[in-house]
Amino acid sequence: MKVQFRSILFALVLPAAACGGDRETPSTSLAPQDFLPHPMKPVEVSPSLEGPSKIGEQPQVVEVKAPLPTKFTELVSAGKALVAKQKYGDAKEMFEAAIKLDKKSAEPHIELARMYIAMDERGLAMTHANKAVKLAPLSSQAFNTLGRAELNRKDYEGAILAFTNAVELNRENVFAWNNLGYTELLLKRYEDAVEHLTEATELEDATGYMFNNLGTALEHLDRVDEARLAYEAGGKLGSREAVSSRKRLEGVKSIAIVKAAEEPSASLSPVADPATQTDLSPVEEVEMIDEAAIVEEAMAADKAAEEAKAQEEATEEPSEEATDVSSESAVQGNAASEELESASASPEE
Repeated sequence: MKVQFRSILFALVLPAAACGGDRETPSTSLAPQDFLPHPMKPVEVSPSLEGPSKIGEQPQVVEVKAPLPTKFTELVSAGKALVAKQKYGDAKEMFEAAIKLDKKSAEPHIELARMYIAMDERGLAMTHANKAVKLAPLSSQAFNTLGRAELNRKDYEGAILAFTNAVELNRENVFAWNNLGYTELLLKRYEDAVEHLTEATELEDATGYMFNNLGTALEHLDRVDEARLAYEAGGKLGSREAVSSRKRLEGVKSIAIVKAAEEPSASLSPVADPATQTDLSPVEEVEMIDEAAIVEEAMAADKAAEEAKAQEEATEEPSEEATDVSSESAVQGNAASEELESASASPEE
């Protein structure tokens, strides 16, 4: 019985030895190399994801530009709004995108021409104004814009031709009538200016500065009573310059235009963008130059009289009136510029 028990015990122990019972039992904790195909590599951190490099330093914020509108009308409207804010670079991008969407439309070219007039970029203004007229030869607005571009580069005859085309295409274009009359004022064609500025002021959308231009033309023709009425109408529509001109004519029965220094100071108000109104108009420049020449001649006459030992009454000193005209012209010129900024925020409709 004991022999049989030992044989059974020996049989139970032998398979354990045959299965490797004499080998070292592996540890239950495995190293990373035992279950990863490759060793781990350090992760590179982008500088933009890192925290501040210095204490108190804020991470740089990059402005993300909004995508452009996808519709033609939205692009044109956005461009106009940017021009009003004088963001000309962004406005240009809008108008050029609109041109790509509709290459046959004159509207983006008209707006680009207006923008370049405000920037005094005369060549670019002419380029887009001519393009607008080519695309829309029956557009009064396009010809009015071309006239403004011509006027901006001082091609007065070209401006008159363009404005004339504009009013012929649309007799209700009040801005074109005013611009035509204003250009004729610069050329001292006062009769023509009165005719065309009257057309402007008879329209429903006439503004105060248009009546002021009419009053100036009438005053040059010594039609004082009519000038007073024009200034009064302009003052009621908010033109500060018209109010000032009306006060200046209080009690005046006639204006004898003998000297340039005695001429009414013409503070003209064209339909143009505020950015172009910092300098005196051509008419004002001519009048101030003539006045200086008169004063110089008077001083020379005084000197000659003293040398000849003539009587003091032989030559007249420059009158205070002439001096006052110079200062008045400067003040009114500034007032006209300020008025124009509010009056011509939307030069055309």
